[in-house]
Amino acid sequence: MAIKSKGKTKARPAPKGPRHGPVPVPKPFAQRRWVQLTALFIVGILAMMVFVWATNGLRRERANTKAASDLASRQQALSQWKAILEPQITTVGQLKGDIPPTVATDVTAALTALASKKTTTTKVAALDSSANELGKAADAINKFDLAGTITEKGFDVAAASALTASKVEIVEALRLYQQAAELAALAVGSDKHLGSRLAEHGQAISVSAATLLQSGWIKYASTLKLSLLSAGGSPSVGTGLSGGGG
Repeated sequence: MAIKSKGKTKARPAPKGPRHGPVPVPKPFAQRRWVQLTALFIVGILAMMVFVWATNGLRRERANTKAASDLASRQQALSQWKAILEPQITTVGQLKGDIPPTVATDVTAALTALASKKTTTTKVAALDSSANELGKAADAINKFDLAGTITEKGFDVAAASALTASKVEIVEALRLYQQAAELAALAVGSDKHLGSRLAEHGQAISVSAATLLQSGWIKYASTLKLSLLSAGGSPSVGTGLSGGGG
């Protein structure tokens, strides 16, 4: 029977601890997905703001350029009209800037005297001359192509309408004053009774003329102001049409 050896037994190795898996290294803050998405969103917002700011600035610049160009065009057109209208008014009256001018005061003064059966110092020839000058002024103003001059020159509908209406009213006012002057001339050469009747009729016409002249001139002067221009310059004396109708 074999005898087992009593030699040393092998020592058992110490049990190993649990194995640890690899520890993940956290991503840098800037590389995190949500951080990147947030940054992209902010950059997009900033880019959009810059784009809107630049676009609005460009629009403002274009609007300012167009406004300046329109103003220059309006001023040029108005200056052409002003160069016709005001010298013609000066031939028969006195300019007073924005205030309606006075015209043919000799006519209205004669009508006032004749309507009261008083003697007037104004001669028939002088009244005929005034009537002639008033007619020529009306014709010269009426011939000017105002509508064509202001077309596509930056005027809005209201300003264009005011200008064309002012021309019609001023021309009609001068023609009515011409009729009043002709009646005054007839009245001077008539007896006092007939002369008084003619003068009264002439006065009624001159009142209508004054109303039209005032309305037309206010429209004209107001439109000039909108384009940084002014009516009438320095007063110039002519024979003087009465804006108040005498």
